[in-house]
Order: sequence, then C-alpha cells, then structure tokens
Amino acid sequence: MDILCVGNSFSRDTVEHLGEIAKSAGLKDFRFANLYIGGCSVNRHFRNASENLAEYRYSENTGEGWKASEDGELVSIADALAMGEWDIISIQHGTGDKSRYTSPESYINLPTLIEYLRKTYGKPVRIAFNMAWVADPESTHHEITSYGGDQLLMYRYLTEVTQKCVLPYVDLLSPAGTAIQNLCSCVDKKLTRDNFHLSYDLGRFTAGLTFLKAVTGADLCSVDWMPEGVTEEERELGKRAAELAVMNPFSAANMKD
Repeated sequence: MDILCVGNSFSRDTVEHLGEIAKSAGLKDFRFANLYIGGCSVNRHFRNASENLAEYRYSENTGEGWKASEDGELVSIADALAMGEWDIISIQHGTGDKSRYTSPESYINLPTLIEYLRKTYGKPVRIAFNMAWVADPESTHHEITSYGGDQLLMYRYLTEVTQKCVLPYVDLLSPAGTAIQNLCSCVDKKLTRDNFHLSYDLGRFTAGLTFLKAVTGADLCSVDWMPEGVTEEERELGKRAAELAVMNPFSAANMKD
C-alpha cells in the first residue's frame, strides 16, 4: 500500500503516527509519503501543479519512521508522482492563504487538480481527501472567529461543503474532522496543541487511525500501539472515534452515550 499525501501541516498531523499504527494493524509492506507546505490550500496546490513549482518538502515512511529526502531539495507535485507506484493520492486543504474550510470557493480548483494528478501520474490511482477538523473555540484562526467560536456551527458548514464540493470528485474520504469531534464528546483532554493543530499525542493518533481505516479499510481492533502520552483507555476511545467517523463521516457522535 503506497500512499502519497499532497498536503500541509494538517496532513503532517494526520500521518505522523501512521507508520506505527499501520504496523500494529498488521500491514507489512507500505510506503507513506507527505508533500508539505505550511497552510497550503487546494487552490495553491492547483497553482503549484499548473506551473510545476518545486515548493514542497518531501518525506516518506516505510515503517522505520519519517525520513526527509537526503538532499533536502524542494520538489514539485510532478516530481513526487514520479517517485513511486502510488495506490492512493490524498489531498489536504489548508487555509494559509486566508481561504476557508467552509467556503465553496476554496475548492473551486479541486476537480481540475484531481484531473492533473490522474493525467500526470498516468496509471490507475484512487484519490482521497482528508477532511480537516474544527478549531477550538478560543482559537484566533480567522475561520472559527467568523463563527464566534461556535465549533458545532463551523462543523456543520464544514460537512455540508465537503459533501457538496469534495465528495463528488474523490474516491475516498478520511473524516478526520468528525473523528476529532467524536472524541471531544467523551474526553476532557485537549486535542490541539495551539487551538488549531492537533496535539502530538491523542489528536494526531486519532487522525492517523481514521486515515488508515478510511483509505485502506484496515482493522483497527488489533492496534495495540499508542504514542507516548496516550493511555490504554484513550487508545480505545481514539479507535472508537475513528470507526464511528468512517461509518458516519458527516455526523458527529456523542460517545458518552
């Protein structure tokens, strides 16, 4: 299973623990890669693809941790597409250009970007999309402040826009945002490290579980690995939050019930 993420800091949060989770779930032969530009939006990914701009940092994980390319040079999307035999290419939206997760305009170039990825790669490949999570109410991020810190309102618009503007064009969806929302209902632990990016422990772990389940169908029951800072009880809650999200990607569950 070879997966390339065209992403940003949110894709990095999502895949940080993916190698350890995959091994614990029984996957033995995999290659996960991440293209990184902080805050990179769908529209910027599209511009970078159209102009063949080498602006991404490339790193990959084959089960021995994340390793950046040896020379450290920046690469283009086309460069990364040529680096492997990819089964899945995942796209991550970011808001570094002040775009919004809940705005249809943020996804206007998504269909053409996907067309570019398929044509440039030139082989059968499934396209995935990693749905972001909602910022904490106290975050100063421009989008959550526009909703007055109302997480549930922002989550509602996030899921509506994802269904309308993303789902018709992709083969797979990783509902990380719903998994985090699920987990918020049953833990008091903070799931972000700066009210926006995921916590290094339970937040990233849950997003990784969700991504693996959603795009590979892996069985999470056997996952007994957990990052430092996560208890056994939290590990099981993270797995449950991920499974519920994959079953109902646009409807957050109250896990206290």
